[in-house]
Amino acid sequence: MEIGLAVLLVAFLITFGMVKVLQPLAYLIDLVDKPGGRKQHDGVIPLIGGIAVFIGIFLTAYLFLDQPTFIRLFMVGGGFMVFLGAVDDRYDLSPRLRLVGQILVASIFVYGLDIYLANFGNLVGLGNIEVGWAGYFLAILSLVGVVNAFNMLDGIDGLIGSFGLISFMGLAYLFGGAGQTNLALLSMLFIGAVSAFLIFNIWGVPSRQKRINKIFMGDAGSMFLGLALGVLLIYGSQAEIKAFDPVIAIWFVLLPMTDMFTLMYRRIRRGKSPVAPDRTHIHHILMRAGFKPWQALYILVLVQTVLVLFGITASVYELPEYVSFAAALGFVGFYQVLMKRSWQFIRWNKRRFAAAS
Repeated sequence: MEIGLAVLLVAFLITFGMVKVLQPLAYLIDLVDKPGGRKQHDGVIPLIGGIAVFIGIFLTAYLFLDQPTFIRLFMVGGGFMVFLGAVDDRYDLSPRLRLVGQILVASIFVYGLDIYLANFGNLVGLGNIEVGWAGYFLAILSLVGVVNAFNMLDGIDGLIGSFGLISFMGLAYLFGGAGQTNLALLSMLFIGAVSAFLIFNIWGVPSRQKRINKIFMGDAGSMFLGLALGVLLIYGSQAEIKAFDPVIAIWFVLLPMTDMFTLMYRRIRRGKSPVAPDRTHIHHILMRAGFKPWQALYILVLVQTVLVLFGITASVYELPEYVSFAAALGFVGFYQVLMKRSWQFIRWNKRRFAAAS
């Protein structure tokens, strides 16, 4: 317990300090987000949140965690993903080049650590679904999917940071309950580091010039959080001594993955590129319906919390995997209906707000 609080606090303090160090550097090298087009924020905002989070996690892990091959390669692969994201933040890489980079980084974990999807568990009540050699390919596909789901959903202040915070809290609990102390502590590193980032991202911190210092996660941060979460979910559900069943991992990424695949499918149907940027994510729908950004944030954080808690409860009380999977499919179906009828929801909610004012 004491070492858990120590790593959480140290990761928080290092990340907080790194934000202050990196902020002036961001302006010098033009690693900033400028308003215009789809970007409707005020002012020029440094894109150094992900870099600060990674440094906080890296240094704290070096000080407190055991250093088996998994931890060392986790940091190396994570560093490559942060570098790729930072280059994308600065130079706006093409989607194809960014995807190639993501696949290469995901391959470090899959082939370097032999992390792959050996089986999907008992999803239909007929026994474990083994996937054999295809598990390596599916693991890379899954990691790239989670990375992009987090990256694509990063549209309002605090959203991806809060999703990551909730997910890593859940993982810390599950790994701790399974006796996997090092992985529980690794999850707590993320809790501490992301908490420090959220202070700057959501509220900002006053400077000596009486200016609010606000920062963004950037692609470096959203892709790193997605990668780290995906790796820990695969490892926790596929290791020889697993911490939870494979279906439990679904609940940690259900909302961002459902949002991503739903939008990609709708874009393809409209004849657009599946990675073409637009403003039709779930948080955009909520804001078009009349909710303020902070209200949309609270709603989505509440949904993510409920989903993760359901996954944890299903794991603790050993809910049959096929029941948990059926519930996840039910959520996906409900989401499709909601998005298909989003215009009706927008009109209804706007009328409700108008009647209340």
